Amino acid sequence: MAKLRYFDCNCSIGRVPYPYIYDIPDVEGLKREMATAGIEEALVFHTVARDADPPLGNGLLHEALEGTEGLYPCWVVLPHHTGEMPPPSQLLDEMRKRNVRAVRMYPTRNWHSFSMAGWNVGELLAALDEARVPLLLDIEIVTWDTVQTILEKHPRLPIIATNVSYRHNRFTYPLFERYDNIYVETSRCFGFCIFEEVARRFGSGHILFGTSMPQYTGTSAVSHLAYADIPREDKEAIAGGTLRKLLKEALS
Repeated sequence: MAKLRYFDCNCSIGRVPYPYIYDIPDVEGLKREMATAGIEEALVFHTVARDADPPLGNGLLHEALEGTEGLYPCWVVLPHHTGEMPPPSQLLDEMRKRNVRAVRMYPTRNWHSFSMAGWNVGELLAALDEARVPLLLDIEIVTWDTVQTILEKHPRLPIIATNVSYRHNRFTYPLFERYDNIYVETSRCFGFCIFEEVARRFGSGHILFGTSMPQYTGTSAVSHLAYADIPREDKEAIAGGTLRKLLKEALS
């Protein structure tokens, strides 16, 4: 049987301003970690875009990924009101030119300090919704109430919640019941039989493989899915099939 084709939806390159055990400063380091874990593809953002300056970090990302197979850019974006980023329609045009098919936001005060309410980011969310561009949100800094509001107002917008753990099941299960456009990545989904239960109750389409490298190792995420007691087709969807479909539909 052919091995699973893992496509990591949640990893980064770049130095970090706080002490992890190690970081992954460049593409070469990320490719080594991916090879160790048996991961073929990854959706990558740059730490400078998250921790400091999104336009600068997004530019550094493209310089780093140029000519590298299997790595795809994920931009960190902001509302356009301050002029740091272009209006949504122009932003989408730039994303098309650079083949950027997913974005992230870090809205809280300790990061980029803007509101996820409609009066602030609504125009950008509407544009991402129309283009079906997946939006990754870190659930440690964005509330589930915020996620639910976005899901309700923007039903074509795929929302990928990152850093979701077993302690979030009381939030995720009601959302799985109501919305088709909510996804969680797996880097912290280490509850007992969590893949088995979600796949049985809601289908495997809500789960995306993610590692959160370099904060965590890729091998643990791979092992958790490889040994899950779910059908092969569910493993293939989680490992990368669903993410590839979402990225193909984006900006089309």
